[in-house]
Amino acid sequence: MAASPEFDTSVAHPARVYDYWLGGTDNFPADRELGDAMIRAIPTLPAMARANRSFMERAARHLVSSGVTQFLDIGSGIPTSPNLHEIAQAIDPSVRVVYVDNDPLVAEQSRAMLADVPGVAYIHADLTEPETILADPLLAGTLDLSRPVALMVVALLMYFPAERRPERWVAELLAALPSGSRLALSHPTADFDPEAVAAANAAANAAGISLVSRTRAEFTALFGATTLLEPGAVPIATWRPDTPPSDPHEAYYYAGLARKD
Repeated sequence: MAASPEFDTSVAHPARVYDYWLGGTDNFPADRELGDAMIRAIPTLPAMARANRSFMERAARHLVSSGVTQFLDIGSGIPTSPNLHEIAQAIDPSVRVVYVDNDPLVAEQSRAMLADVPGVAYIHADLTEPETILADPLLAGTLDLSRPVALMVVALLMYFPAERRPERWVAELLAALPSGSRLALSHPTADFDPEAVAAANAAANAAGISLVSRTRAEFTALFGATTLLEPGAVPIATWRPDTPPSDPHEAYYYAGLARKD
């Protein structure tokens, strides 16, 4: 068995900050310090993290109901129940999921949690090296790449500024998937409260985490050549909500789902 990856608990990490906002316990003082600094800028950040999580859940349910039963989840984060495979397999037990993340703590916990789960695998890799993800035998061993796959990139591209062109990595992953595959994206925006978001981003950047927001037009561009599906690129609270939100802009995120033709 491979040794558990090492991780530095003295430095804040996005996955662990997110876990803190969700009320998890897999975080450390550095993560909580940054999480609190960002909350001082945007007091509703924990609620926004839950809204983003809710989008993932709604998207998973919608995709399975639409006949897509395979998922490639990039930047999957620390396992939080219900996780994507639990949501999707509750609708269709044949659903298959590959999780991908580059955080050692995520790797340790995901491998332990998924060891005995049929049809689910974890790949320790980075979005910035899509060829490594595509070459991993666990990918082809878990997913049937002749059938549509839902590529989930939820709250991840915010860590890459425009000059790094993160859309090219997404496009490379999509290129390996068949027609009919889907792309689900969510991303924070400053469109609804520029000053608060700028302050939160500054706190993250001061802690060594590159964090950027994007306008609706910039977010839409991340979908590349795919075809956006209804309701389009919209405020995350308004993407196929279970209950219509009282304030469409209550979470400073956009979300969307697209199809590869």
